Amino acid sequence: MTNKFLVPLLSFTTFVIVGLCVWAFRDIRYFFLFTGIGITEFIVRSLVIKYPDKRQFLRLIVQAIIGGFLLFYLSLVIGVNFQYSEIIFDTAEGVVTGALIQAVIARVALPFLLGNAFCSRACWTGLFFELTNTKSCKKPVERNNYVSWAYLVIVSLLAVLIVVYYVNPAADEALRKVFIIGENIYVISTGFFLTFFLGSRAYCRLLCPFLTISGIFSPFSFFKVSPVEDANCTGCNQCTQACPMLIDVRQYVKEDKAIDHRQCILCERCISSCKHNAIKVDHNKRNR
Repeated sequence: MTNKFLVPLLSFTTFVIVGLCVWAFRDIRYFFLFTGIGITEFIVRSLVIKYPDKRQFLRLIVQAIIGGFLLFYLSLVIGVNFQYSEIIFDTAEGVVTGALIQAVIARVALPFLLGNAFCSRACWTGLFFELTNTKSCKKPVERNNYVSWAYLVIVSLLAVLIVVYYVNPAADEALRKVFIIGENIYVISTGFFLTFFLGSRAYCRLLCPFLTISGIFSPFSFFKVSPVEDANCTGCNQCTQACPMLIDVRQYVKEDKAIDHRQCILCERCISSCKHNAIKVDHNKRNR
């Protein structure tokens, strides 16, 4: 029983510790924010243990709650920009806000525990892409690391040019809100458009700067989707077909390895699709 609750317990503990650490450098609101996320994660992951058939419904509820709070309250009301370019803006202004905190915690630290789980449990653009996702593209384009890193560099350079030749949005509240709205519209519309031509969750797979960063660390995650018993696998390939990031899950199961793919967002759709309980989220013991 204790082993079943290892993931929710460690998730909750991690978020509480993160909240305490950020509180020490910022203020107590961050403690409440991260502790709230930890409590939500613990409750939902515990419910999944009891109601595994509701796994995706419960995960999407979490993503809607956390992502909705980050977007509609912290971004649109308070004026915190979580998009990648804000890291450049904040650095130039000498301040620390949402984007940099997200980068350090969700994209550098958290991946060592839960991989790219932020993408499937807190990212509001990810939620939009998942709800509007289509796999109608016959030949989806695979991720090219050169393109992904080139996009990250281009976005960074554009942000630098805006700071140097225009006005730094981090120093102008009205302009910052314009950028918040504009950047979110750009990401959502671009991702929605690309999906039809380049395949499932195209923006996330091919361009997202945050996934490019966290993908460096996620292969070392303590928890990963792992095969339970290869003998249970019938080779139906439902797990691979269910993966929104187009990972060949079946191949990992066949090789009896945990999924250490840089683009795995731990959405667990492969687990939900498996009728033989051949895979689950477990601590990374098979690739050691």
